[in-house]
Order: sequence, then structure tokens, then C-alpha cells
Amino acid sequence: MAGRNQNRYHPHGISNNFSVHSHAMSPSTISTVLKVQQRHRSLNPAIEYALHDNTSTGYEWLLPGWIAEERTMPSGRIYRYYYDPSGHLYRTKSEVLVAWEEAGIVVLDP
Repeated sequence: MAGRNQNRYHPHGISNNFSVHSHAMSPSTISTVLKVQQRHRSLNPAIEYALHDNTSTGYEWLLPGWIAEERTMPSGRIYRYYYDPSGHLYRTKSEVLVAWEEAGIVVLDP
């Protein structure tokens, strides 16, 4: 599938199996990505993995240091997961917004 970056070196030390859709990642994004990679024990080579931060189209609503992971299955179905700067996983955008609300973060237009 288009966009697959398997077995390529990434300048920030990010795993070969992740396609990164940001031209320039901030240090906080890089830190989060490295924490998320530690969680993944093994990646399925049949699945495309793409990472996005708040500089990616459609993900501008994310706070700095937060990332979205898209997993595209061979069928074409896309699953989205979100990670905070500590590497904690959120399964939906709604969960992210609730976590921000509980932390006292006011979101005006997600």
C-alpha cells in the first residue's frame, strides 16, 4: 500500500515500521513516539502504521506532545489510537477530550 515505510531508517531513531506524516517533529513529539515504540512488542508486517502529531492534516486539534497512530489493516479499515506525552493509550478522540477536561484543559474547538 502507498505510504508504507517498512525497513527504512528514520533520523530520530523511530522504528522502521512507522510512517511519520509530519515534516518536522518537535522534541516532545519525538519523546512520545519513542515511549509508544517501547510499548509495541512486535508489529504485524501486514499492517501499515502511521504516526501523526498536531502538525499533521486532520490532527491539528492535538496538544503538543500528543500523537495519533493510524493502523491500516489489509482490508483497508483504519484504526486510530491516541497517546499522551507519557505514552498512555486512548482508544478514541472522545477519551482524549475527557482526559483533557479532567486535567483542567479547556478545548474550544476540537
